[in-house]
Amino acid sequence: MTSCCLIILTLIFPLFYIIAQASTFGQQLSLMELVASKNNETEHQEHANTCFHRTAENEVTTNLRSGKGQSFSHGRHHARTAHGILNIIGWGILLPIGVIIARYLRRFPIEYDEWHPLHMLCQISGYILGTVGWGIGLWLGNSSKHYTLKTHRILGILVFAFATIQILTSFLQPRRENECSKWWEIFHQSMGYTVVALSIANIFQGIIHQSHAEKWKWLYVAILALLAFLAAALEIFRWIVKSKLQLPIAFHNNNIYNFT
Repeated sequence: MTSCCLIILTLIFPLFYIIAQASTFGQQLSLMELVASKNNETEHQEHANTCFHRTAENEVTTNLRSGKGQSFSHGRHHARTAHGILNIIGWGILLPIGVIIARYLRRFPIEYDEWHPLHMLCQISGYILGTVGWGIGLWLGNSSKHYTLKTHRILGILVFAFATIQILTSFLQPRRENECSKWWEIFHQSMGYTVVALSIANIFQGIIHQSHAEKWKWLYVAILALLAFLAAALEIFRWIVKSKLQLPIAFHNNNIYNFT
């Protein structure tokens, strides 16, 4: 469990750098908007100058604006890329892997003693990465009047809310002897599948608005296909093992019936 905690910490520390970079982008964009407004005021004050000076100033201002516009667009492009990568890794890859671990490595068909720390590692690290990506997405939406993707935004809020509930309830798991244990497992599994389904849907919704959307889409389709193939192989193995365990029981019951 100590090794899992160390891995989680190694994931957390780089996130502070990402958050700092995102805030730096915000400060740069605000500064650029302030400088642009000051340039507009300067143009109005110097409107009475000679035609030669107005032409020269307009050329300089145009060059400055084009450079600032490119810097603004460049910063937003990096933020959108970070937003997409973090969400795909956090919500779209680590959370489904955590679900696969809980279903197939818990007791049946493969019994792995360290399944729970591994499951929690995937869920918590996925939640951290996804939350940082979600925060960058909110910043992108609030910093631009044109970046208003209502469906993507609503799905992102639902994913974050449900995932937060899922993480919190993980630490409130009752003992097996408790009567509420069965209902807690039903709720936990249902919420987990819901979060994964909403995450995948929202990732595709966000990919539509990315540059090079086709490349992003087919890359994530390939990742999902790999995870689906792994889950299908484990599910088939699960049914094979289950059928082999049921055959001796059926044979034993049949012998008892014939003997009597």
